[in-house]
Amino acid sequence: MMCYFRVNGVQKKITAERTRSESETDVKQLGSGDFAFLRHTPGGDSEKSPGFQQGFSPLRHIEPNHSHISRRESLAESISSNISSRSAVCRNLESRYSQHDLIREVIFAFNGIGGSVFKDDCGDGTFRISQKLEGSLRQHASHLAEIGTLNFKIRKIIDSVPHIGAPYCLTALVSAIRDQLHEFSRLITNLEAQLRQSSRESPMSLLQIRIITHQPKCHLQWLATVANECKDKKGGALLSTLHMLVQHGDPKVREWLTPLLTAASAPFYSILSEWLERGTLKDPHMEFFISADNETIVNNFWQRKYSLRESMRPSFISQAQANMVLTTGKSVAFLTQCCGKVPKDFKIPGLQEAIENCSDKLWEVDGALQVCIEVAHRDFSKEALVVMMQDGKLALHLQAMRRYMLLGSGDFIKSLMECAAEELNKKAGNLMTHTLTPKLETAIRSTNAQYEDEDVLNRLDVKLLYMCNEEYGWDIFSLQYCIDGPIAMIFPPEVKVKYLSLFNALWRAKRMEWLLSNMWRSQAISARELRKMTEIGPLIRELSVLISEMNQFMRQMQYYLLFECVECQWSLLQAAINQAASLDDIIQAHSKFLDNILKSCFLDEKNFSKESQHLTLILRHIYNYILDVCKLEAEFDKLINTEFQRRKDLEKRYEQLEEASMYGITKDDEEKEKYALKRFSNAITKIQVTLVLNADGYREKVKTFLLALASHPNEDLQFLSLRLDFNEYYKTLDKRLSAPHTLSYRRRSSLMAPYVNMTVSAEF
Repeated sequence: MMCYFRVNGVQKKITAERTRSESETDVKQLGSGDFAFLRHTPGGDSEKSPGFQQGFSPLRHIEPNHSHISRRESLAESISSNISSRSAVCRNLESRYSQHDLIREVIFAFNGIGGSVFKDDCGDGTFRISQKLEGSLRQHASHLAEIGTLNFKIRKIIDSVPHIGAPYCLTALVSAIRDQLHEFSRLITNLEAQLRQSSRESPMSLLQIRIITHQPKCHLQWLATVANECKDKKGGALLSTLHMLVQHGDPKVREWLTPLLTAASAPFYSILSEWLERGTLKDPHMEFFISADNETIVNNFWQRKYSLRESMRPSFISQAQANMVLTTGKSVAFLTQCCGKVPKDFKIPGLQEAIENCSDKLWEVDGALQVCIEVAHRDFSKEALVVMMQDGKLALHLQAMRRYMLLGSGDFIKSLMECAAEELNKKAGNLMTHTLTPKLETAIRSTNAQYEDEDVLNRLDVKLLYMCNEEYGWDIFSLQYCIDGPIAMIFPPEVKVKYLSLFNALWRAKRMEWLLSNMWRSQAISARELRKMTEIGPLIRELSVLISEMNQFMRQMQYYLLFECVECQWSLLQAAINQAASLDDIIQAHSKFLDNILKSCFLDEKNFSKESQHLTLILRHIYNYILDVCKLEAEFDKLINTEFQRRKDLEKRYEQLEEASMYGITKDDEEKEKYALKRFSNAITKIQVTLVLNADGYREKVKTFLLALASHPNEDLQFLSLRLDFNEYYKTLDKRLSAPHTLSYRRRSSLMAPYVNMTVSAEF
C-alpha cells in the first residue's frame, strides 16, 4: 500500500490561511524561493544564527557601524521594491489564470489530459507549459506536470500487457502496479473534492499541491522505473530485476517495491510448489528456472528431460539451491511417473506456510523455505535411491556390464571367441546376427555364465556395428546389454556408446592375446614332429622368439587394461555407490568411472589429446603386425604340414617299394623331388624375409610406444612402459629409453614432432 499525504490532513492549514490578509496570500504565491529570500531581511533570525554567536563575545561592547546600518537600510528598500514588483506580477498573472483554474488544469494533467496551460501536443503524456506562466508559478507547474507524465507513461506500459496470454509473473506485477496507481487516483479524487469545496477568494495554491504530491511523485518515479525495466521480461529474469531494485538503501523505496516483488513472486512460487510436491511443471510461458523436454525418451529421463534454465534463475537463488530444487523435483517425478510411489495429493510439510510467509530471508541458509527444500531433497533422494537399488537391481546390472561389456568374465570371453571364430573370420557383409546368437548361447552354457541371474542372461545379446569395406566379422562384432525401465536412467544412449567403445577396444586386445596363445600352442604341439625338418629350424626359432615378445607385450597390456584400468576404477565406483545420497551421486560416479577407463585406454573422446592419438595409432599398428604374423604363421604352418605330409608319403612309398623288393627310384622321381625341395626352400625363404620385415616393424613400433608411454604425464603409463620392457631389451635397441623420467617432457616434445599432423579415430 502507498503512504500519501492526505488532503484532509491539510484542510486545517488551508482554512487557517484563508483568514490571512491579501498581502500574505500574494507573498505565498511567490514560491519557496521567495521564502528563502525573506530569511535574510534585517531584524530577522540572523541575530540568532550560530555565526553571530561564534564571531563576537557577549562580554565585549560593540560600537555601532553607521556604514553597515546604511547598507542594511538600502537592502531593505530593494527588498521592499522586489516584493512590490513580484506582487504586481502575480496580480497580473491572476488576471490571466486564477488559482482555481490553475489547480483544475493541474488535476487534469495528473490524469494525462492537456489543457490551456498544460498542452499535450504529441499525445505521449509530455506536457508543454504555456508561456503565459512565469516565475515560480511556471516552476511549480513544470514540477507538477512531470507527475502527470509519469502517470501517463506507467499506464501506457501496463496497458500494453494483455490480460490473457501474458506471462504469469508479469501479469501479477502489472496487477500490483495498478493497485498502487489506484491510491494515486484516490489522491486526485480527494484534490478534486477539495477544489470544489474551496472558493475563488481563498483557493488552494500550487505550492500546497506540490508539497502534497512530493512523496507520491517519488513513488511514481520508482513505479515508472519498475515498469520500464520489467516490461520486456518474465519469470525469474523479472524477479531478478525487481530484487535488484528492492535492494535500496532508502527504507521508503523498499516499502514501495517489496509488495511488487511479493506479488510478482506468487506465480513463481506456485510453479515451485507444484514442482517440488508433484514433479510436474505447469509453466506455459517458460518462466521457471527449470525446463522440461517432453519429447525425451525414458532412457534420457534423468539427464535430458529436466534441466536448468539459467536465464530464468532469480538472483536471490544460488546455483547450489537451484541444483537442489532440480534434483528434488526430478526425484519426485521419477518416483511418480516411473515408479508410482508418491501419492498425487502429497504435500511437503511446511512448504505452503513458508511460501505464504514470503520475506526477503526466504532463501537464506536458515530460511523456512530452504529448510523445507533440504528435508524434501534428503527424503525423496533417499527413497529414489532405495527404489533404484532394490526394485531396479542396479548393483546386479552394473556387475553384468562389468563382466560382459568390460570383459570381466574371462572364461566366457574365451569360450565365445572359440565358438564364434569360424563365423567372425568371414567378411563383414556375410555375417548375420541370427548365426551368432547360437554361438553366444553355447558360450553361456559352457561357462559359469550359465549360473547368472535369468534377467541378466535375457538382456545379453549380439550386436553388429556399422561395417566398412574389407572388414571382417571381428571388426564389427560386439555384445550389447539391453536395459529398459527405470534402470535405463543410469544407462542413457551416450553411456551405451561408451560401453560399446570400451568393448571394442578390450575385445581387440583380448583377440590379440587369444591369437598369440593359439600360435604358441600350435608350435608347441608340432615342435616334436618338425625336428626332422632341420632346414626350418632357424625360421621356427625366430618365429618363436617374435611370438614370445608379442605374447609378453599383450599379456602386460591385458593386465593393464583389465586390472589397472577396469578393476581399480570398479572398486572406486563401488565405494561411491555405497556412499551415494542421491541418484545424481550414482550417475556422476558411473560417468566418472567410464570416463577414467576411456582415458586410460586412450579413448577419451572429449579431450582426445595428441598423446592419446599417438598412443592409439601406435597400438593399432602393433595389432596389425600381430595379425600379419598370425597370417604368416598360418601360411607357414600350412606349408610345413603340406611338406611334412609329402615327405611322409614319400617315405611310405619307399617302404612299400622295399617290401616289394623294388629298390631305387627313377630319374623322374629324382627331378620331382629336387623341384619340390627347391620350391619348399624358396617358400621358406620368402616367409623368413617377410617375418624379418614384420619383426623389425613390430619392434620399431614397440620402441615408439614405450617412448610415448615414458614421456606421458600419467604416472601409470610411465610404469607401464617399465613393465613392458621389464628385461630392458628395448633399451639396448634405443638409447632414448635409457633417459631418466625427469626428462620425460623433453623427450615427449621431440617424440611427438613427427606425429603432430596425424589424426586417428577414437575407436579401434
